[in-house]
Amino acid sequence: MPALLLGTSSLKTPSLNRRGTAELFEISRRARLVQSFEADPTAPVPKLWQQRLGSSEAPARWARHGRGTWWLIWLDDGEPLLALPSAPHSSALDLLFADELHRSSFDQLPSLKRREPSALEQRCLRLLTSGSAVQWQPSGLASISGSLFPALASVSHGCLRVALRGDRLMAEGPVASSPFAALQVHHPERQANVVRFDPPSAYLELNSVSLQPLLGSLFNNSLFAQQLDSRYGLAKQLRDVLLKTPVLVRLDALEGGRFQAAIQARLMLAAGEIDMTKRSLDAVATALLKRGFQRVERPLLSPDGRPSNHLAVVWLDPQGHPQGGWSLGPALRGQVELLLALGDAPYLRSNPLKRMGQQQLRLRARPDQLARLGWLGPGWPRVVGKAPQLEIEMTALPKQQQPGWLRLQLDVR
Repeated sequence: MPALLLGTSSLKTPSLNRRGTAELFEISRRARLVQSFEADPTAPVPKLWQQRLGSSEAPARWARHGRGTWWLIWLDDGEPLLALPSAPHSSALDLLFADELHRSSFDQLPSLKRREPSALEQRCLRLLTSGSAVQWQPSGLASISGSLFPALASVSHGCLRVALRGDRLMAEGPVASSPFAALQVHHPERQANVVRFDPPSAYLELNSVSLQPLLGSLFNNSLFAQQLDSRYGLAKQLRDVLLKTPVLVRLDALEGGRFQAAIQARLMLAAGEIDMTKRSLDAVATALLKRGFQRVERPLLSPDGRPSNHLAVVWLDPQGHPQGGWSLGPALRGQVELLLALGDAPYLRSNPLKRMGQQQLRLRARPDQLARLGWLGPGWPRVVGKAPQLEIEMTALPKQQQPGWLRLQLDVR
């Protein structure tokens, strides 16, 4: 997601020699976020250049820079530093800080143990020195995503090539839940293609081979896990089952009631896991009854609004409004569908979002509507919060020793 901070253009040759690239690597090891940009001499001089270089020097240096690459680097706190290749030999970086305090703080940082970049870090350096790209670490992603960070922990490290093609902002590259230094490269470098996507029918739709990329870190958090176990009876065995289960998720708007939107998840469980699932649902039911909710059973509604042959458990608040529920389907070919809902009664949906080709995860969303609901806080870039469409796919999910591969499209019309 940090790749969405600014739009960019096509890739060019590197603008730093080996010494300058090594310096960029050492600085990036300390950075929570690094962005590279390809300059356009026909465009106005960026305001940040004018602030750091002065109104007289900035235009001349911008003109000399041509279509070379320049960088914004966010360290632990404060404004980003502007990094430019030193003139005239590009043998090092000119580091332009917001003020002397930031410069002094940087100069006083303890030295890092020098090491050669790993193969994955070398790939990221090539992206950062050859055009428009973004690299982030957990603190950088957390500062942007805020309360959504627990759902993004599997991509807490990343490095994406970025390009603006027409009204599509494209980004693609490796992502991981741990530092790139210890990971193995197993994905070929490739260029993202512009693929038109249909408007989403919901505020958010997700189709994934498992829940692990979204909820793995949250379910495994000791404090959160203890609460799930003690208050709702969701034992670790069931949590592990749910995390590895294929899932479809929808977020739909609600016209009235206590909530502005309803979330519904469809999970496909193995038939042998149903008894354990039923016991856990009974434990959740006991906890909800103690909290004043009322349990009713209703026919599960089909996509055309008519009752189906299956029943759904619906939980009502003291005012009689549905707050969520669940439904277990019949066993078919050794599998059972579990339907979970929050914010409204569960019901069947037609035409669920499909994965295509080698996709392991596909997400389609309307960021402008998510921002209206408050799901995207003020830390997200403005271009994200105003976008009518977003699509993310992962052709490989992050593993302990290997990165995942993420591809992103954003409508910036």
